Amino acid sequence: MSDTATTIQSIRDFAIAVRAALSDLPTDDVDELTDGLEADLTEQAADVDAGDLAVPDFELGDPVAYADELRGAAGLPVRGTDETARVPQLRRLRTRVGDARVGAARRIRSSAAGAALLDFLLALRPAWWVLRGWVVYAVVAVFAGGALSTVPTDPLRWVVLTAFVVLSVQWGRGRWLPWRWLPGFRTVVSVCAVLVLPIVLLATAQNAGAQNSAYLDYNPAPLPGLMQNGEQVTNVFAYDADGQPLTDVQLFDQDGRSLNVVNDPANTNYLPQLDKAGEQDMVVPSLLVPAGGGWNVFPLRLVSSDDIDYTYDYLGQAYQADAAPAPLPYARVQPLVELPAEGEPTPAPTLSPEPTTSAAPTAGQ
Repeated sequence: MSDTATTIQSIRDFAIAVRAALSDLPTDDVDELTDGLEADLTEQAADVDAGDLAVPDFELGDPVAYADELRGAAGLPVRGTDETARVPQLRRLRTRVGDARVGAARRIRSSAAGAALLDFLLALRPAWWVLRGWVVYAVVAVFAGGALSTVPTDPLRWVVLTAFVVLSVQWGRGRWLPWRWLPGFRTVVSVCAVLVLPIVLLATAQNAGAQNSAYLDYNPAPLPGLMQNGEQVTNVFAYDADGQPLTDVQLFDQDGRSLNVVNDPANTNYLPQLDKAGEQDMVVPSLLVPAGGGWNVFPLRLVSSDDIDYTYDYLGQAYQADAAPAPLPYARVQPLVELPAEGEPTPAPTLSPEPTTSAAPTAGQ
């Protein structure tokens, strides 16, 4: 054996094989014969010089022969062929598994490379204990919620995940196993966790990819497209010479470029703005111009905060089907002054009252 940790693990495997060889006896007799077996063997190993422990030939012996010695010391009959035939199939299977495990460990440790590899895998056991608890949480989440949720989404689920991880770690340490059937149940859980692990990892990768895709699809452009006095412009309203509102007006700058309120019209689905109540509405482009050109058709349409769904996307999704004409800032503004004909005196300007906000704004015709 290579070190103390290896010695302890081999003693545990040896004790399991001894108990398996005694499995034809009543449970009370097995407990009485093997009570303190690991402690006695560990104490004997500790009495051996450290240099001797590093020798590959250090052996605990044959667990079956050791079990026969315990039977003889207790005055119990040695296990025979006829008695073996009466042993339940499950006990016989456990015996074979225990013998195979001890034999496999011996064969692996017969070489320096095999011993190093086994020691490395044993050092990774705590990571497996944590992973096993996570897999069990994911399976329980399927039965509880109907969907494979590998990452907790609320504090209660985090508490449940933590509980499963702690329980798995304690089981791995040989703790919290007060009933005789729990070690066998732990083995079943471990085997099932190994089988389900690829599915859980695949579901986690798919969920991560879906979240990234949703973020890219629905995240508005972070840079503003149109500014006035340091503030972002989210919509533009046009009125004619008579002060009446206009709809579907296309605006361009001095170079013939579309006047947009977003930085990247082709890749922006909507633009957030706050209403008077502080709720977030979404401005969406017109559908009259394809390929993102609708951001140049004013006034832009609006999806109210009441129609935005945050259930499955924390960014909120605004749909064109929910869009309606944006409320006008004024139902009607002051008409323009008509210029006098050539040769006629210019009329003196008259003051008109400032336009007032309509109590019930109406959309343009």
